[in-house]
Amino acid sequence: MTKDYRTEFSEDFLVFEKRYSGVETFIGKMANGKFFSLIVNGPPGVGKTHSVDVYLKKYAKDNYKVISGHMTLLSLYSVLYGYRKKGQIVVLDDVDSVFSKVEGVNILKAAMDTKAVRNIHWESPSGLLNTMGLPKSFEFHGGVILISNIGFSGTNGKLVAHLLALKDRSYCIPIAESTENSLFKQVCFMVLERGLMTSLDVPIEHQQMLLEYIEENQKQFHTLSLRTVVKLSKLFNSDPIDWRVMAEQTLMKA
Repeated sequence: MTKDYRTEFSEDFLVFEKRYSGVETFIGKMANGKFFSLIVNGPPGVGKTHSVDVYLKKYAKDNYKVISGHMTLLSLYSVLYGYRKKGQIVVLDDVDSVFSKVEGVNILKAAMDTKAVRNIHWESPSGLLNTMGLPKSFEFHGGVILISNIGFSGTNGKLVAHLLALKDRSYCIPIAESTENSLFKQVCFMVLERGLMTSLDVPIEHQQMLLEYIEENQKQFHTLSLRTVVKLSKLFNSDPIDWRVMAEQTLMKA
């Protein structure tokens, strides 16, 4: 018997919708200079980065910059200076190299503070400041969005403590929980309400079958996330006959 996930998870879908709508609302207000900081927190692979990117393109146009991966403290200082004007937004996407250092957290504390006037200082002597045309301090009127999975997947305590210090100065929207049950509901929401599989060219008539397959095998996947849906959809599209065999070989535990 075909399962009706929309009905079964209707209350959860409402919660997810409110969370994503909340992200959109805050990004819209940040682009208008009404709010200055936002933390989008949740486990890996639940659509944090994708959602933020969609709403930034909608509201902030060219007035934002996204940084992901490694970043030096001087680079952080430079980017904040370059996007210091009201309505401009700097997005840090899982940049743990900044969170791991007290100096980086202190710079973010200054940028994300609730004060009317936010001053950011470079305390360490550096001849590079003059070379890069940067002042030793400046007023920051822009906004900062942190996309982070800190607090999930066994993150170390120091990073969690640093994130908590920033949460105290910012608005924070948790996108999802990290339990298997919650992650599966998130997958269903993105497929049924946000058209994830449709965007991956999976025919509507096969999407229910794939969702039921994910539910039946959710404990066997290496990880359960939206990335799992993307990879499974590609396997199905490439071979509608033997996709299950390929899924077992490449997406599941031995």
